[in-house]
Amino acid sequence: MDWENHYLDNDTPWDKGTAAPPLLEWIKANPGIISGRVLIPGSGKGHDGVALAELTDATQVLGLDISPRAVELANLENGSDRFQSEVGDLFDLSVVHQSAFDWVWEHTCFCAIDPEMRDAYVEAVHLALKPEGQLLAVFYRDPYDEEHRPGEGPPHGTSLEELVELFEGSGRFQILESYVPETSYEGREGLEQFMRLRPL
Repeated sequence: MDWENHYLDNDTPWDKGTAAPPLLEWIKANPGIISGRVLIPGSGKGHDGVALAELTDATQVLGLDISPRAVELANLENGSDRFQSEVGDLFDLSVVHQSAFDWVWEHTCFCAIDPEMRDAYVEAVHLALKPEGQLLAVFYRDPYDEEHRPGEGPPHGTSLEELVELFEGSGRFQILESYVPETSYEGREGLEQFMRLRPL
């Protein structure tokens, strides 16, 4: 997928213009839990970054995206003292981003990468987190419709069984919370899995 050209052409149907409803739902139910530094891989235009910066006790929220145009738009439209985006690759983290974050927020990165990269994704997120950090995530279990079919993504679907095997089966994470969120973007109701995990 040529993410840069999609942003240059303003062809970004995955961008809903607002923060992910499951994230807002969790923040409201868990006030004061998120603090410190937060990393958002595949952060796009930064709507989730705004929510994390404004609605939590995070001291810094960093968006990371491989598309320079996405980063430019995020900083232009949504950047603030507490939320900034930069060009970067989760799978090639700079040394300054290793073991540097109290939280990682996952929303659209996991479903966008080739499923063969999912083991590497688990390793990369583990590398980004501090030992006492946490991964907060909403995974798109079933993104398939007339336009998107299995094997033809992104987005690429997953299952609860695969998520458990990837994260806990790797020996790198323990799942602390796992549920189907009550609120989602229109059309995703009941198709997502929300998780909170800690590194081991």
